[in-house]
Amino acid sequence: LLFLLTSIPIFTIGASLTALYSVCFRLGTDREGSTFRDYFAAFKENFRQATSLFLLLLLWLMGTGGAAVIFCFMAGWMHCLFVPFAVLFIVVVLVASYVFPLLSRFENRTATTLKNAVLLSLGYLPRSIIIGAINLFPFVLLAVDLLTFLKAGFAAAAYCNCLLLKRVFAPYLEEENDDHSQDET
Repeated sequence: LLFLLTSIPIFTIGASLTALYSVCFRLGTDREGSTFRDYFAAFKENFRQATSLFLLLLLWLMGTGGAAVIFCFMAGWMHCLFVPFAVLFIVVVLVASYVFPLLSRFENRTATTLKNAVLLSLGYLPRSIIIGAINLFPFVLLAVDLLTFLKAGFAAAAYCNCLLLKRVFAPYLEEENDDHSQDET
């Protein structure tokens, strides 16, 4: 519910996602605290970087997705350009699946976070595809059951993704008790 309340279209979705992942990574650990306080602390701490990353990813998604749709309906040899743009669209979806969890766990520059998201999403491709599919869950739930969507849609997806991402991030975390790793991954 906090995620939905703080997700002002376009401007705060990145910070909301980062805060959601920050809280979900702490669930069931000795670092679990006040959900409300932890969420807003992470939201505030990551606002600028998460917003810039979200806007960049949104432009990348719109550009590749728009080009894929345009080339899909073109005749002749131009129709063949659909495939590379569709692949680029899928890559950005997979990269976006790692950006905000990375931002919630590690302190890095924006370019480093984006580079790490690309490397991890492609390096763990089978897991990335599962994470991407889990990210579709809230939208399917929205179409099927609005009340359940409002109760748990994005939070359930983020929590499931955290379970999958903990193993991916484990080699790069110094100690499980740290909120953020100070080293660049």
